[in-house]
Amino acid sequence: MFNLQGLLVDRVECLEAKDVVLLHCRSPRRSGRCPVCAASTNKIHQYSYRTIRHDRLNEKQIVLRLRVRRFKCRKCKKVFREPIEGVDRKKASVNFRKEALSWLQRNSFTYIGQRFKLSGSTLNRYVLAVSDCWLIDWSKINVTVLGIDEHSFGGNNLVITITDISHHKLLAILKTDRQRALIEFLNSIPKKAKDNIKEVAIDLKQGYKTVIKQCLPQADIVADRYHVETLANRMVDDIRAVVQSEETGRRGQLKKILTTNYYLLNDHEKKKLELVWKKYERYPVLKQTWLIKEKIIQFYRLGNYETAKENFKYITMLFQTLDHSRYAATTGRTWRAWQEQILNYFKNKTTLPIRE
Repeated sequence: MFNLQGLLVDRVECLEAKDVVLLHCRSPRRSGRCPVCAASTNKIHQYSYRTIRHDRLNEKQIVLRLRVRRFKCRKCKKVFREPIEGVDRKKASVNFRKEALSWLQRNSFTYIGQRFKLSGSTLNRYVLAVSDCWLIDWSKINVTVLGIDEHSFGGNNLVITITDISHHKLLAILKTDRQRALIEFLNSIPKKAKDNIKEVAIDLKQGYKTVIKQCLPQADIVADRYHVETLANRMVDDIRAVVQSEETGRRGQLKKILTTNYYLLNDHEKKKLELVWKKYERYPVLKQTWLIKEKIIQFYRLGNYETAKENFKYITMLFQTLDHSRYAATTGRTWRAWQEQILNYFKNKTTLPIRE
């Protein structure tokens, strides 16, 4: 029941307030073997207790209260800790880490973090510790849509996640976000499996686009919808920050109301938005970029490729008629440079899974 082969359970304690089942356990062996001289000894030097997360059962976390002995070798006087299978120096057993990783292949980092009570950085360490051992049997899976994205945990340590979007499954996490790591992974895919990949969804990183064109030339590259919309919101917020820094007096909290989709605003917030336009009418670029942002949001609600293609031209024209702004100009260049990949979204509405 508890995956505790090789351990004796002395007592089971249910802590209802914490949703924890506490197992008081120990090793059944009476002696230990010295790692220096290989002599067997039953002389106990010290007892200690460790609390180790081990598993989940019916929404409760299984925690081991493990009694660990330190032996003293009678021959060479070496003091050593008894080895226990499935338990190392980490605060979670091997079984717990394997269980978390098996769930991660089908769910997001946030969901697994909540279910197993793990931080994103801890879960990332689990993944990177075994990433070299995650051998993918490409003959048993039929990947037609691949997702490539980068994530950071704790604000640093950027890594690349590879997802089988066609089956909603995490395939691998590369240890760095360097192009070389991605090239090595894609080149490791057998030719038959490569030929089956018809689409690759990525964020707006030029390096990924270059690598995919080189390694998967037959696949359509799709710019992820979330990253395009985020780029538009960032453009509006950057201009909002500059405009507010130029004004004196009370500035107000405008970021949320400007970056929230207009159709999600209530009547009070819409009236507040009208007051914002009046207050900052000396800065027409703020409203102009907000309108472009809204057009991009509406753009992704269109039904087919041809309609989207016409609307893409219209939004491109809006960028070209903007008042001078380096933030808007940068976004406009990105919009034009990723035209093919943005429009590819409307072929199958493919998006990257959110794994934050």
